[in-house]
Amino acid sequence: MTGWTMRISRALAGAVTLAVIGSAAHAANCEGDRKLFPKDWKAVANETPLFSCAGRYIHLRIFLTPQTGSTLLLTVVNDKDVYRAILDPRDVDRLKRQTGLYILYSEKTCFVRGDYNGPAILSFADGSMSNGFDFLSAANVLDAFDRCEPAKPQ
Repeated sequence: MTGWTMRISRALAGAVTLAVIGSAAHAANCEGDRKLFPKDWKAVANETPLFSCAGRYIHLRIFLTPQTGSTLLLTVVNDKDVYRAILDPRDVDRLKRQTGLYILYSEKTCFVRGDYNGPAILSFADGSMSNGFDFLSAANVLDAFDRCEPAKPQ
């Protein structure tokens, strides 16, 4: 290796090391993250319905409500639980096409600290679940529905 390529390689290695150290040193802020979601976790009356998904063993109501800025709040309700996630516009387009996997918070979940107490994976994928289970092996999987239809106005 020539001198300048060696210096570039070292600079890149140093930048990668700093990025890894910097991300590892980032403090967990579960309560700060929690402020992004409604205080009354289970209240969905003021949210915008998107789909209703039915299956033999599961029925989901899916809401997509604009938040501040360009983000939207995804809310998924099954018979007993309410799950939420913040989506950016790219995720919203995929969700409306009913494709992809979505990692959802439960009322007590904190992903940053590794407390996977009741999270869920909403799957509009091909059934492989390869991305979801590698990350959350104990997640509630919301994928056993046969069809989704546009939600009826309430």
